Amino acid sequence: MFLLAGSPRGDGTRTLDVLKQAIAETCVPRPVVAYVGTASGDDRQFFNYLESILVQCGAGEVHLCPLVGRRADQCLSKDILCRCDMVFISGGEVEDGITGIPDDIKSLLADLRNDGTVFAGMSAGTIMLGRSWPHWNDEDDDFDNARLFDCLGFSSAIFDTHAEDDGFIELRKAIELSGGEAIGYGIPSDCAIIENPDGSIVDVGDILLCKYVSGRTVLETMQ
Repeated sequence: MFLLAGSPRGDGTRTLDVLKQAIAETCVPRPVVAYVGTASGDDRQFFNYLESILVQCGAGEVHLCPLVGRRADQCLSKDILCRCDMVFISGGEVEDGITGIPDDIKSLLADLRNDGTVFAGMSAGTIMLGRSWPHWNDEDDDFDNARLFDCLGFSSAIFDTHAEDDGFIELRKAIELSGGEAIGYGIPSDCAIIENPDGSIVDVGDILLCKYVSGRTVLETMQ
């Protein structure tokens, strides 16, 4: 599983390299990629932009799974997913992304993951592939009323992306709310994590590890 922050700054060299590695992992020349864009409301302009990047990195056909809005079509989405070689989950808003995926599609994604289909996420898509994420009603309330909601859970860890400027505050809150039951990874811009099938982690760039220790969150550089 390939978990990218994306590159809202910089030249995106690592991002492109990891995407090329993810696409090569399919072992299929010019693989078919199913694009899940619920986090961005299936925004077509955003899809077109990321489609061009995926093709640049070695993908063949890239198909948007229409899951939200007036163009939503679960039957078509299932067909795209069932014949894809790789699933790519795009950025946007994490909670919108999770709530926008119907339960039967979540089950299908889990089946594909269990069957060894390559998954890649970017930005919110990376967070969605993890264990959970915080919801709060008032962002100005210092997250005091935050609660965790479930993500896809394809990893037991919690991820955050390109939030280095605010010290990964949302990740810290998520780990605090987990009560020490989870660890987190802060993935800075143009960095990535590759999680192997056995759960081992390969860090690409300056990844931060977040833990809950003695009643507080600790954020440290991975060794």
